[in-house]
Amino acid sequence: MSEPGSSVPAGEPVPAGGPLETAELPTDPRARQIDRIVELVLGDPPAFTRDDAASAAGLTVDEAKPYWRAMGFADVGTAAPAFTATDLELLRLLIGWVDRGTLDQATAIEMVRSLGQAASRLAEWQIDTMGRVLVEAESPVDLDEVADGIAEIMPGLESLLVHAWRRHLAAVVARGLAVSDDPPGSAASTLATVGFADIAGFTRLARVMSDDDLAQMVQAFESGAADIVVGRGGRLVKTLGDEVMFVADRADDAIAIAVQMHDLTAPGAEGLNLRIGLATGHLIARMGDLYGGTVNRASRLTAMARPGVTLMDTATEDAVTDRAPYVLRQLAPRPLRGLGLVRATSVARR
Repeated sequence: MSEPGSSVPAGEPVPAGGPLETAELPTDPRARQIDRIVELVLGDPPAFTRDDAASAAGLTVDEAKPYWRAMGFADVGTAAPAFTATDLELLRLLIGWVDRGTLDQATAIEMVRSLGQAASRLAEWQIDTMGRVLVEAESPVDLDEVADGIAEIMPGLESLLVHAWRRHLAAVVARGLAVSDDPPGSAASTLATVGFADIAGFTRLARVMSDDDLAQMVQAFESGAADIVVGRGGRLVKTLGDEVMFVADRADDAIAIAVQMHDLTAPGAEGLNLRIGLATGHLIARMGDLYGGTVNRASRLTAMARPGVTLMDTATEDAVTDRAPYVLRQLAPRPLRGLGLVRATSVARR
């Protein structure tokens, strides 16, 4: 098999309807510039229609659609080339795994969907960052210069992405093997401390702050929270604008993360007044997200917390090994819908 990004693998016929060179090229200069940028990002030009790509992989269009949709591709028409040689090669790779029994079809599609969703969000973040640079440029944007810049950074950017993925994969594998004799992912759940942190009064702030100040505040919150979580060996599960979700293997680390988060500040705001909830227990992991009663409990504790306060459940308090740096104060038990009577403890830096 040739490397992704190459032409059709050696010895394989070019499907009918073939390379983009045979199609009518756009005449508008800006359209040509955009096509050049898209091709630089893709690595090779769209050359095959959906029928050609499916047929070359030995599938019908209906059989190929679940894989394409899992990758995040919208359904396309039959006339225009929409798939690259790399798209075709990687579809063949997936089908080969399924045919050989390396993966069943459901697992292959789930894996591709998780990659597609993560890649989509990553791409949105990257374009948002580059877009701000272009908007702040003093002179009108020259698309040819943009294309030249993309051509220069794409190889390094791809290497950084793959390396970051390998580092995170290695850490997850090592963590999974350290706590169990079973392969990572084989257990239905894992024991850890999960936390939510949200910006108190965010709806009111959104009404009184300018869009730019609000965006800067959210960005400062998300990036600052991410640095704190990673610095203590935790993992940022997801961000939801005014809220972040994180997880740590040890309750002590989760508490240290929460306490440090209360020090976060942001431009355009007097300070980030955070409410944080922590809960310890079994967590169900699925496609990078976490579910289960422990997650629900942490979320409810966050909603219950006053601005500037961290609340933790009894399991988290019991799991703490070093209480010396903190002041703990038990609150009166409160009924929470769906959870029964819950006793929470506030924790703050001594």
